Amino acid sequence: MNDHEPAEQNQATDSTTTLQLAICMPAYNEADGICQFLEELDRELRAYHRLFVIVDDCSNDHTLAILEDIKSRGLNAQIHRNTVNSGHGASTSRALSIAAETSAPIVVAVDGDGQFFGADVKLIVATILSSGADVVEGVRRNRDEPLFRQIVSLLTRWLVGMRVKPTPIDANTPLRAYRKDILQALLFALPNQAMTPNLMISTTSRHWRLHLREVQVRSRPRLGSVQTGSTWGRGPKRLPSRRFIQFCSKAAFEWIQFRIPSRTDSANRF
Repeated sequence: MNDHEPAEQNQATDSTTTLQLAICMPAYNEADGICQFLEELDRELRAYHRLFVIVDDCSNDHTLAILEDIKSRGLNAQIHRNTVNSGHGASTSRALSIAAETSAPIVVAVDGDGQFFGADVKLIVATILSSGADVVEGVRRNRDEPLFRQIVSLLTRWLVGMRVKPTPIDANTPLRAYRKDILQALLFALPNQAMTPNLMISTTSRHWRLHLREVQVRSRPRLGSVQTGSTWGRGPKRLPSRRFIQFCSKAAFEWIQFRIPSRTDSANRF
């Protein structure tokens, strides 16, 4: 089952203010904006008990120090640092896995670059609580991306649509909410150190015919003085970097090899 709603709708919130949320995210060189983003999320989600799970992918700026500082000032957070730079996909998977082991029944996933509004993250939470969905996906709108990134986004949507129906509107969105038991099963389906866990989760969710909701959310530039991240280098963004091309090649090979286990096999693990 798959439903799509605009952000203006489904504003219902859960009346239980003691619900626990685990909000997990990868972070790499986000010193400019991550404090502002975490404070925004903490404020918008104040109706719930919040635990932030942040995986720092060996940032070479002051991200880790800033995270430790905001934690010392009262943010309820677990901060984990990779032993080696592992990439966005592996860091995302690790953050999800750690969050899925907490006592929180709802896990929210988002990137640490602040490209989503806290109010829209709150909307995702409200949707999963009010709808009974297994997974809620934030469909990004108003994205300001170079042409090559738009082409890659269309290609990823096509790749998922070749395997499962209905085709997701935003197959690689990092903003999602999960019921914990569902997330645990989905994580079991991922290969070790998956480069594109969000794509694989989009595919697996539809293959298993989970109850999905797609909700439109706004996209904004990365928070901080530099509005493009350093994952793919700091050069001109009109053309893909060599690092990005290499990533796409490796990810395509991984995608070809990806096989979805049955939901029963995943469920039997727990």
